[in-house]
Amino acid sequence: MAPAQALLQQLREARSVYGEPAERRKRELLRALSALRRLTGRQLVAYHEDLLFLVAFPGDARTRAAATAELDWFAARWRTLPPAMRAAFANSGIVGTVTRPSLAWPVARSFIDEAIELDWKSIEDPEALERLVVRLVGATERDAFDGGDYSTREWIALAKRAGERDFAWLVREGAAARSQSDIATAWDSAEVALRWTLGNSHRSITHARLQVRRPALRNGFRRLTEPAAAHVARPLDTIQRLERRAAAEVVDLARSALAARAREVHAMNYPNLDEVYRADLGDGVDLMLIGVPVAQRLTLEANYGYLMLSNGVPIGYGGVSPLYRQANTGINIFDPYRGSEAAYLWAQALRVFRTMFGVRRFVINGYQFGAGNSEAIASGAYWFYYRLGFRPSLPENVTPAAEEAERLRREPRVRTRPALLRRLARGDLHLDLADFSAADFFEEPLLTRVGAAVARRIAGRGERSHLEGERQLISEVQKALGLRSAARHTSEEQQGFAKLAPCAALLGIDDWPAAERRAFAGWLRAKGATTEREFAEGATRQVRFFEGLRAVAREEAARAG
Repeated sequence: MAPAQALLQQLREARSVYGEPAERRKRELLRALSALRRLTGRQLVAYHEDLLFLVAFPGDARTRAAATAELDWFAARWRTLPPAMRAAFANSGIVGTVTRPSLAWPVARSFIDEAIELDWKSIEDPEALERLVVRLVGATERDAFDGGDYSTREWIALAKRAGERDFAWLVREGAAARSQSDIATAWDSAEVALRWTLGNSHRSITHARLQVRRPALRNGFRRLTEPAAAHVARPLDTIQRLERRAAAEVVDLARSALAARAREVHAMNYPNLDEVYRADLGDGVDLMLIGVPVAQRLTLEANYGYLMLSNGVPIGYGGVSPLYRQANTGINIFDPYRGSEAAYLWAQALRVFRTMFGVRRFVINGYQFGAGNSEAIASGAYWFYYRLGFRPSLPENVTPAAEEAERLRREPRVRTRPALLRRLARGDLHLDLADFSAADFFEEPLLTRVGAAVARRIAGRGERSHLEGERQLISEVQKALGLRSAARHTSEEQQGFAKLAPCAALLGIDDWPAAERRAFAGWLRAKGATTEREFAEGATRQVRFFEGLRAVAREEAARAG
């Protein structure tokens, strides 16, 4: 085995071992690898992963400092590779590579100073891009732009400042537009193809992390010593809401960690800086939970994204959508950190969600473990969830999953056939806590039926327009709840109320007890509160509402045949 490969293999084996002799050995290996000037692309990527691991899960401050120093000059090492070899690692997020992110408008605005350019060769819908650019053209210039003498690319070249990137011009002009909502809609519709040359950017995965004054030092990895459901059910008392400045720093890091890897989460794109929570998971690991503003909130569900950090280093991400007494969720651990304590940390994350929202069942959608997701099939993600107690939602998958789990226990080195994993990914996976009952489950497909039932109710009223019919439903719900005037409530609370009132109009709430109606009115307004947590947690107590909606949705489904 070549010296470089042997050293890398030893580092990979040593990185998860702790104690003073192990730390000395790690530093020896780092010095030896630092002295090597010729590593292949794959070797540099493996080395980069181990350096990130040592920064995230250090056993000694000196080892962490040595790994950080190696990362600080990693861009120079990467430049020693031939261009073709560097190109093979696009979308890895490493310094010196190129990534092709899909940036939502708010993220594009915050990334204007990055070396991002329009990827003209990859633009699939030139007309959509033209519809975006025409919004940025002044009235006196409109005839020239519409005349056909200039392509969209040629017009941008004409209109931009000397030396300015096309991307920077688009963002700068868009940011100056009067209606940001219109620009955001046009930008997202255009699906602007981008090419980001990371260089030595602080947003690369090599450098993107929060500064930590006193890193938590490890002596090993934690494991679950009880069933996951029992662990999750215990409240976690280390959750705090961040002030806006700290929240903005977390959101910026989350955007960097995902965009550099060409990924995105809605809550990071459209965050509510008044609702960012830090949950201390112990041993230097934090879960940062990010909510969304009122305008971005869903109707019946709440919606959050999260970033998981270890000693300030992003190690994974995901989302959670509480709905009544259940929550759809999932986790993505970044490659360098797999094989650490992912299962324990996932159980801790679920514990956070249980503490905050009071849910009793966790749902993992099929995409997370293989439905249309070849990466999840290749990694065998199904068994990560199954070993923690998640079980198939489809009855026909229960026996095959149990039989394969038993076979894997006997033959752990023989991987599950992809065909079986694809079959198991046809349904969801559920983890039920002790207080869950079947009546608590609000089937997600019923959500679309509720919307259809509202549309049918409005159509049957014969109003002048659909919008007028919706307003009348909201007015009727206000009257039934004894709300004489909305003026006493904030515009956001009114917005939240309006999201849910048409659903409430389907249920005959006039007949509810007065105390129940008062509590219900407060819950509807909570949809528009500064934070959505009160709404999500309060939903677990709205039994009459969700049981009524379930009946309405099933009736609508029967009508649709």
